[in-house]
Amino acid sequence: MIPQSRFVMAFSALLIGTTVVHGVEPTFRRVVIEEQGPQNPWTKIIGDVDGDGRADLIVGGQKGPLVWYAYPDWKKALIAEGGYATVDGEMGDVDGDGDPDVVMGGTLWYENPRPAGKPSAGPWKSRRIEDFRSHDVELGDLDRDGDLDVVGRDQGARGNVIKIWRQDSSVAWTATNLAVPRGEGLRLGDLDRDGDADIVINGLWFENPGKTDGSWSEHRYGAWHETSAIDVGDVNGDGRLDIVLTASEAAYRGAWFEAPENARQGDWREHVFDDSLDYAHGVWAVDLDGDGDLDLATAEMHQSRRDRVLVYWNRGRGLAWDRRILSTKGLHDVFVADVGGDDDQDILGANWSGPYQPIELWENQLRGPAKR
Repeated sequence: MIPQSRFVMAFSALLIGTTVVHGVEPTFRRVVIEEQGPQNPWTKIIGDVDGDGRADLIVGGQKGPLVWYAYPDWKKALIAEGGYATVDGEMGDVDGDGDPDVVMGGTLWYENPRPAGKPSAGPWKSRRIEDFRSHDVELGDLDRDGDLDVVGRDQGARGNVIKIWRQDSSVAWTATNLAVPRGEGLRLGDLDRDGDADIVINGLWFENPGKTDGSWSEHRYGAWHETSAIDVGDVNGDGRLDIVLTASEAAYRGAWFEAPENARQGDWREHVFDDSLDYAHGVWAVDLDGDGDLDLATAEMHQSRRDRVLVYWNRGRGLAWDRRILSTKGLHDVFVADVGGDDDQDILGANWSGPYQPIELWENQLRGPAKR
């Protein structure tokens, strides 16, 4: 499956059903994409850049460059020299021409030259949305008008506002500010099941009013650390989107919050899946073992005490987990998607600084070696 926005993937997951048949626990093969890639590789993204039906890898250094690695030989090509000032990035068809563009939380987007040109003949044309530094960025059609809108949030004291940019055209955007408590972390998901994307942060979610400049009602789902990595998905198979969190900048627990029947008024019950995590900057709820339920993947950054890359097998509708350690070298801001086109989910990451910075892919061996 070629990666889409996380909101689209989470919404689609609700349509799969709740039948769970436990399968074989897969192993993961470490693949080094580049031993020394862009310096301080903050941004990691997976998507089909060149339109061959297979997912490619995108990595951005702290000060540049932003590059992509073509599957399957990982030949590197330039997207941009730098200047995007962000940790996060996403892929999506911003201009509606049928190919995925790259949005960086700086905040700007890079136009994929396909099909008129070759994506490998970079740099790509850049287009500024607004000069707003974002730690996190998300894409989704918030107003359901058929094009992608952009959501961004910075971190710490600057993380006290969420920027929502409605796309009027690919070169014209209308901004709305949403005041929130300070912190970091951002995700989109249809928590109230009304067909549009709501906004999730640490401890709170904001109900989409149906238009980006409307009143986004605030709802609390639980107490959480100021820093957070967030994903949404139906962890227990009841047809509702749950919220999965780790603390991205601290030693803290990993947990998921069980969605009640009424997301606006019900009690969100917290379930801890690991109380030993440390600087787990990135978390995904995704079916890693092919048994129809959602497993978890996360990784601790290199400044943690253990530097673990971790997966958790869902053994009982989110109430029992088997933890596996893939590495003790650490990864930052992991990205999970099917890279080999073999119907299993692989893990991309790299440490954001320090002496150990190879671009690593942990290739899922559930279906055997990826097709080359």
